[in-house]
Amino acid sequence: MNLTLPLAASLEELQAHRRVDYVAARVRLHPDADSCVREFKGAFLIYDGAESPINRVMCLGLKETLLEEDLPGIEEFYNSHGLKAMLDVCPLVEENMVYMLGKRGYTVYQFDSVLVHEVSSSHLEMKESQGIVIWPVNKNNYLTWLDVVSHGFSCTDSDLAAMQTICEPNYHCRNSLAYLAYLDGKPAGGGVLYVRGNMAELGGDATLPDFRRHGVQTALIRHRMKIARKMGVRQMVFVSAPGNSSERNARRAGFEMAYSRTLLLQP
Repeated sequence: MNLTLPLAASLEELQAHRRVDYVAARVRLHPDADSCVREFKGAFLIYDGAESPINRVMCLGLKETLLEEDLPGIEEFYNSHGLKAMLDVCPLVEENMVYMLGKRGYTVYQFDSVLVHEVSSSHLEMKESQGIVIWPVNKNNYLTWLDVVSHGFSCTDSDLAAMQTICEPNYHCRNSLAYLAYLDGKPAGGGVLYVRGNMAELGGDATLPDFRRHGVQTALIRHRMKIARKMGVRQMVFVSAPGNSSERNARRAGFEMAYSRTLLLQP
């Protein structure tokens, strides 16, 4: 894959729009929520509550140059909510921007692997996973899906309610399709497919602990890839922590590394 700045910008914008639609779903479900999105110089300042994992600035410096005088306004947006600003930085941005952020005291908080699958006319047919059946989520199995993915992400029962709050908008999000996997007839895992134009992001993957290492996530990835191709998608994105099992499963299904993204934290 030939990675260029326009391609990276398109990939980042896809991911940003998924989170923008996620926030919109949150507000529809809970009109009293203070979740909001602010657009600034081609970037998206995303806030979804104090504990949300999607709080961050996306697409920064990809469409317009970030200036030092822009930073106080960005930081104040998050500081006013009691948070420090967190900035997703694509490696194809101008070097001066990275230098400027380092000089201001920003530090590395997290790395993400951004993987891409480009659909070709000669793609290999996806293998079926024995014993695993995948169904689209609807109003009849929504609560089962929510319970499965929330338990799949949660470390303890005390975290479950908070995790359900995080997972809930993924089903209600515009342009999103949720899927529930069964292993030998039992609910085992779930995931989401977000489609925008001819691009898609696969996300929200979670598998119950008792069903891990049985190919559930790989089956979910392959199933969503198959659906996306039927919808005319040409490029698919999958984001994970570097080197974890999710990245390995995505690679196994045909994704390849596009770039490593850095999440920077305000001092």
